[in-house]
Amino acid sequence: MNGPAFATQTVPAPVQQRMMPAPPRPAPPQRPAMAKPEGEGQALRFLTYVRLHWLTILFAGALLGTGLAYLAWVLMPPKYESYALFQVASMPSSVTGTDPTRSKTDFATYLKTQASLFKYEFVYAAALRDSKLGDLPTVRAEKDPFKYFDEKLLVETKEGSEIVRLSLLGDNPDDIRKIVDGIKEAYLREVIMKEKDTKNELRLELQKAKADLENLMRSKTPAKPDGTQIEVPKLVDGVPAAPLAPTGQADPAAVQRARFPLLVQKAAKLENDLPNYDLQIAAKKADIAAGEKALKALADMPIAPESVETARKDVEYMEKDAQAKYYRREEAFLRNTLGNSESPRVQAMGSKAKAAEEEAQKMLNEKAKALELVRRKPMFNEINQSMNLALRDISLIGEQKKIAEMQLASSKKELSEMPAAPETKTAQQIKASEYKDAAVTDYTTHEKLYERVTSQLIATEYDLKLPPRVKVIQPATTPTLKDSKKQIFAAVFAGLMGFALVGGLAVAYEVRVRKVSSLGELRGAGHVPVVGVLPWMPTEATTRDPAKRADLSEGIDKLRAYVAQTWLARGATTVTVTSPVGDEGKSFTAFGLASSLAQAGYKTLLVDFDLRNPTLHAFAGIPNGAGVCDLLRGEADVRKSIQVLPNGLNFLPAGKWSDEARQAATGGRLESLLARLKEPYDCVVIHSHALLTVAETVEVARRSEVVLLCALYRETRLPMVKRAAERIATMEIPYSGIVYLGATTQEALC
Repeated sequence: MNGPAFATQTVPAPVQQRMMPAPPRPAPPQRPAMAKPEGEGQALRFLTYVRLHWLTILFAGALLGTGLAYLAWVLMPPKYESYALFQVASMPSSVTGTDPTRSKTDFATYLKTQASLFKYEFVYAAALRDSKLGDLPTVRAEKDPFKYFDEKLLVETKEGSEIVRLSLLGDNPDDIRKIVDGIKEAYLREVIMKEKDTKNELRLELQKAKADLENLMRSKTPAKPDGTQIEVPKLVDGVPAAPLAPTGQADPAAVQRARFPLLVQKAAKLENDLPNYDLQIAAKKADIAAGEKALKALADMPIAPESVETARKDVEYMEKDAQAKYYRREEAFLRNTLGNSESPRVQAMGSKAKAAEEEAQKMLNEKAKALELVRRKPMFNEINQSMNLALRDISLIGEQKKIAEMQLASSKKELSEMPAAPETKTAQQIKASEYKDAAVTDYTTHEKLYERVTSQLIATEYDLKLPPRVKVIQPATTPTLKDSKKQIFAAVFAGLMGFALVGGLAVAYEVRVRKVSSLGELRGAGHVPVVGVLPWMPTEATTRDPAKRADLSEGIDKLRAYVAQTWLARGATTVTVTSPVGDEGKSFTAFGLASSLAQAGYKTLLVDFDLRNPTLHAFAGIPNGAGVCDLLRGEADVRKSIQVLPNGLNFLPAGKWSDEARQAATGGRLESLLARLKEPYDCVVIHSHALLTVAETVEVARRSEVVLLCALYRETRLPMVKRAAERIATMEIPYSGIVYLGATTQEALC
């Protein structure tokens, strides 16, 4: 083959090596200060990793997010609420009358007491027993129903209000309504009805005490000196009453007369209370009138500027406003062009502009008014609610007034029908000598006690007829959906968490493996500078896209220019192309750099020193014949092994690998071979094994003036680049650099 001429060797290689010392290696230049890595910010690096795996994150995140969203939707079902309302009277109803000041003082305590009674265990037990709440799925699923009721049931009161609200939130609407109804019924039975039962028991005790006193008084009637019984009249407030009826018979007239002071007191109280009802109704009507006035004032308020500004940002209004402005500009243009503001065209365009402006203003007013109504809606609702409460209070006060009027009429009628007291002597008119003083005193004492018991019995019977202090004004309502936003938010959050988890795993993987993903990361990998940036991937060198092929060729030429002007011009002749591990673009780089040097006029030899896995012969399009391995074993001639490619590049293939070639690829034999190869060439480009995996690469690199370390996008790991850079630094190689393959077109512009 027409290869380069080599000097005839007349002296054995070891002798010639001793006679001809190797030329001095050029001194390595001072390394420039390492530039600050581009994009080293954690946020930018995170976004880079996400961008690299966006398709995986989108697909896997969608699957995981859908599953998590469904799980969140199931585990957080929407809550339903049912509630019941009770009214606690601020003052208890009684025929005996009460102190208003004391009743109002005790109302807060009574209200808190009743609210706490809703959540007592005996109420829960009665509800479970009588209402069969234990059979409901919601209660059956709880290990401790009492604890469930205590935690989930809400009893709410407001200061200054007579309303008690019993509510429950749950997943099953039917169950929570039944639970609220069951607790309500149990409370009415165990608390309210028990109060009435207690009064009934008191009434029975009073009746028994009254009968016992009657019998005792008959047995203690004082006697005259002659032994006959004296009829001692009963005294009611100092007025003699009819004598006691015979044993076993009641005196209706005496009973009625005993009720006389109670009826008078009750009638007086009712007459005093009736004007208060009218005053309360008038006050509530005044509240309603004030509410109506407030509603009118709120409706008449001018539209707030922020509502107008929000309406101006509406898309429909902006379109109308832009159209009106367009017509005005056209009007001005026609006026300036025609020079006559009275022209029909100008007038017509002005009319259009005016109509469009009016329509835009009308739309602005309507949208601002709608926004203002939305803003004022809570205030309207608050005023309407207070007015509704006032109307309900008027109805309740009216009912109380009717009941009071009926009771007053009944009391007056009973007072008018009460029989007059019989004429009899007063206690002072009875001569003390007619009976024993001790007996009279005993009898009088029992008589007073009898009157007191009778009065208490009558008051108790009246109290039993009065309505209870606590009454239900709203049974358990139909459950309504409550807090549905939480379920939606939870599902959305869980779906986003699916994407976040997949993205986090992708970022964690990238942080652990740290593959090269940008030029900035590579520049910060070590002290070796980046001297070449090749866009696109090496596999796209044969692409049919001419733009990509042109970009790759331009990148190779820029690398060749840097190598030639920076290192070859300083006396360097041997350039070793390697990579940290393998399959990182060194074959493509070595062949492209050598071809570019040959085309630029440099007499270049490309040596495939990747003896174990040669690939350059495939780039050259020739078979892997006799080469480096054969020369190391002494089985071939250098001139016959070197082949000249069509582009003018001289190529020495790897040859046939053997263990003898591995042993010979060290020491003097390797150095002698490299010296013979450099003699007739301006530059020798050596394609070697990976630097961190094969020992021969270190031997070749130590005997080279330039080492190019290839790093491939998304294949080379940054820790491996740093380790390879540290190894190059320990070998004290004059020149070294990194070639980045697979960069973006923007990165290749550096």
